[in-house]
Amino acid sequence: MSQERFTTSREVYHRIRWDPRLDAREFVIGYDTHGETLEEMPFEAFVPDGEIPWHRVWYFKRGRQKVWDRKERLDLLSQPRPTETEPSPPVSTPARPGPLPAGFSALPAHRFDAGLGEWVGTPATASVTAAPSALTVATFNVLFDLYDAELLATERRTPAALALLAEQDADVIALQEVTPPFLRALLAEPWVRERYHVSEGPSADTVTPYGQVLLSKWPFAALSQRVFSRDKRLIAGQLAFEGGPLWVATPHLTSNRDPSGSAARTAQVQAIIEWAQAVGTHQEQGAPDLVLAGDFNLSDGEPEADRFVQAGFVDAWPELRPSETGETYNPRLNDLAALTTTSGRLQRLDRVLVASGSGRLAPDTIALFAEAPLEGAPAPDGGPLFASDHYGLSCVLRRGPAATTGATGAGTTRRVHHTAVVLIPPESSWGPIQALRKKHDAKFERWMPHVTLLYPFLPEEDLDAAEAVLVDALRQVEPFEVTLAGFHHFEHRVNATAWLKPEDQPQGALAALHARLEQALPECATPAGHGFTPHLSVGQLPLSRDGQLERTLSQWERTWRPVTFEAREVCIIRRVGDTPFEVVRRIPLGRPKVLDAHQEDVLLYAAVAQVQTAPSRVPRPREEVIERLRGLCEQSGATLHLYGSSLLGTAGVDGDVDAVALGPSDLSRQDFARALTDLVAARRASPLDSARFVADAAIPLVKLSLGGLGIDLTYASRPEGMDADAPPELLARQEEGLDVAGQRALLGLLDSQELLAHVSREEGELEHFRALLRLVKTWAKARGLYSHALGYLGGLSWAVMVAWARTRAPGAASTSDAARLAHFFQTFAAWPWPQPVGLTPEATRYHPDGKRDLFPVIAPAMPARNTARNVSRSTVRVLREELTRALELITQARQDASPAAWSALFEPVEPPRIASTRLRVSVSAPRSDLVVEQGWVLGHITELVYRLEGDRRLAVRPMFDTPAQGAIVLGLSIRDTRDAEALRWVPDSPLFRAVESFKASFQAWPARPPDAGLQIELLRGET
Repeated sequence: MSQERFTTSREVYHRIRWDPRLDAREFVIGYDTHGETLEEMPFEAFVPDGEIPWHRVWYFKRGRQKVWDRKERLDLLSQPRPTETEPSPPVSTPARPGPLPAGFSALPAHRFDAGLGEWVGTPATASVTAAPSALTVATFNVLFDLYDAELLATERRTPAALALLAEQDADVIALQEVTPPFLRALLAEPWVRERYHVSEGPSADTVTPYGQVLLSKWPFAALSQRVFSRDKRLIAGQLAFEGGPLWVATPHLTSNRDPSGSAARTAQVQAIIEWAQAVGTHQEQGAPDLVLAGDFNLSDGEPEADRFVQAGFVDAWPELRPSETGETYNPRLNDLAALTTTSGRLQRLDRVLVASGSGRLAPDTIALFAEAPLEGAPAPDGGPLFASDHYGLSCVLRRGPAATTGATGAGTTRRVHHTAVVLIPPESSWGPIQALRKKHDAKFERWMPHVTLLYPFLPEEDLDAAEAVLVDALRQVEPFEVTLAGFHHFEHRVNATAWLKPEDQPQGALAALHARLEQALPECATPAGHGFTPHLSVGQLPLSRDGQLERTLSQWERTWRPVTFEAREVCIIRRVGDTPFEVVRRIPLGRPKVLDAHQEDVLLYAAVAQVQTAPSRVPRPREEVIERLRGLCEQSGATLHLYGSSLLGTAGVDGDVDAVALGPSDLSRQDFARALTDLVAARRASPLDSARFVADAAIPLVKLSLGGLGIDLTYASRPEGMDADAPPELLARQEEGLDVAGQRALLGLLDSQELLAHVSREEGELEHFRALLRLVKTWAKARGLYSHALGYLGGLSWAVMVAWARTRAPGAASTSDAARLAHFFQTFAAWPWPQPVGLTPEATRYHPDGKRDLFPVIAPAMPARNTARNVSRSTVRVLREELTRALELITQARQDASPAAWSALFEPVEPPRIASTRLRVSVSAPRSDLVVEQGWVLGHITELVYRLEGDRRLAVRPMFDTPAQGAIVLGLSIRDTRDAEALRWVPDSPLFRAVESFKASFQAWPARPPDAGLQIELLRGET
């Protein structure tokens, strides 16, 4: 038995997560905390490949029973449990046109037999019926009562929900979170028995403990399911109509309440799209039409939502009602949503999506239902009672001649909801607007203050082309004045949107701007009949019959001071996943001032000089120091090969040197390091000379200082019998004996050589590349972003990005160094991370995987490697914010042509300005050990960042503390005042525990110098 393979903790985790017979909520995970005791956490709180590695997971428990234990080699999950039984075979298996797609299983349909007085299984029917001219689809998440049942009043909600569904009289009904009791009540309803075929019968196999149910007034020609987990699945039914079949399916996807919800949902969306593509391959009656109606657990702008758009689905709500947000989950107005929410956000989770392969089917109207509280007694908590925490959706679909409707036209299906064209007031005028929005606007964190011009807009891959079209179109639109003077509102069924009216001067300028945009991009035009009402939303207010809404707006207006600004540009904005929208393109109105390229560069380099005034710390010329190093290596038995900025030709006079020494097979790394350090000690030419061997680094190296010039020197020895080949040939023959550390050392050199070859292909391009890289490095250092160790980017990463931007820049982006720098920021402020940046076809095929690939910049030499693996959840946000800031500032600087505007681009970051709450990490040791200790802290600081990020409420910005040499500052921030608890500095708080854990790691460092100390202080305010 001991020789048998034991199931790993990773395998057990995924077994529990995805086995439909197991309920993940019943399990807990036991893990060690680097101490003598174990701790437990709920299964659903565990993040795979997160802060707790798999080897520290020691057991899984269901209730009080251990079902897997690493130490005891106990595994009860690998054997079927006696209590587990396979689902009962279906009453009947419907005939299907063609085989089921992979992963699907057949389901029986059910119809009430009045003669027998019971529900019976019905065979699939192949008979084709006349297609209706209009078809109504309703979807509703009815809210199970498995949790907090005492607060949900299900005994009142169930009959109310059934009555609401009866009122819809929909042709197809999709229900989610149906439980066996709800199903029994549904099947007992006379209107259901009389009119509908149902995907589930009294056995309730697919809804235990809860699931989905599909109802149709037409018989199902086929009915099947794809199970994603025990409670999440897709129920799909085919209706046989003349001219081509209609497939209707109801999904219920995994929510973000699950820590791995996004990853699970991505896989589920992919499976649904593959099913949608497969169902048409076996049809003989023509191309099928498809309708997806259900709870997608997606917010607008998430990449999974756009996958449906890319697959040809039309989202009915924004297609038909683009000016309304259409939330189906509203914790502000619905008390049940307030009870079940974890984020407090308003979201459009429920959707109706249509893909018409025939071109005949298009959404016509769509509306919410069940959005008003029920009449009668209040809920158990005293508030109003709703039928569910979700609102329902009812959508009418029209059938007509192929390709006659605009809803499924090529232009419409290409639009997405994570991009838009907007007019944004200057940030200096945001104060009073944001004060209102922060209190009243549920979308405060998602959107900046703006006037929407085009939304939804085009996908990211079309933004370059769209920008070019809009730049040309807006040359004839002169800047104009806008005043936000008064308040108005739009009324919806259960609330109202309050907004500021933009008054333009000259009058009609905004409407003319909008018309110009639609003329340039007609595929993004507002649907006919909707019109254009320019407005800047400031919040949502409840409707009232006593005039309270009007009184509130009047009160606001009495204290409002009009805000006036000049509209000089429109912005293309984008959001990724659930992050806020950010500006990725700025398009000026009118013909921008054309500044002489030389004058523009003079202003740019004047700003650069302001941050490069520090004198060199190296008293001797750099070349002289490097030649001295070359001689020392040769005396130690090796040859010197420079790489990095020294090889690329972009190093500053006192910039550190990266190099690899290549020695014979009989010279080990340790012997070379000993010989070199002895030579430096014996021949000290300056008090600044030093050398030490860092054997425990990821790549062992000798760290030297020769005359104050810092040098990182790695080493590789040639395998026995191999000539002194050039490094590329040596690496190609690595299987003959080159060790791993040697391979990695040579890869640094090959990366620089490949990069140099890439940017040297066109005559004159190398110097442009070098100039641009120096500018980018100057900016990155000023903004605290030039450090792989701190979780940002090192020199190779920045060089790859510069090379990518340079070799793909249009001619207009090559007129000056300022234009090249602007193009760089424009490129990467809009980059769709985590899409890799790679210079070769092999590099671009790199597949990001996990939390170490949030910002993949791929090394030029093979094998493909991410050079930015230290970038974390917090630092990726910093990088993206800084790139966006840089784009805004350089755009402004090129417009204003003033020294002050250029200086703002390179303004250094000061620790007190990054966050009011900060941690300062510093070390103390005898002078001879101080460098060693500071090196350990710098090499491990990302561990502390990851520990702090374990509290999802915290964001961390690491940077060097300029007043205290060698110290590191970690700025701590939260997004919402509700998360202020995350900044508490008391024993047992997450913040305190993360710091104490890092201190313990330092104390456990085997090579810690004697008397070495680590200090971590909490600073607040300007201290």
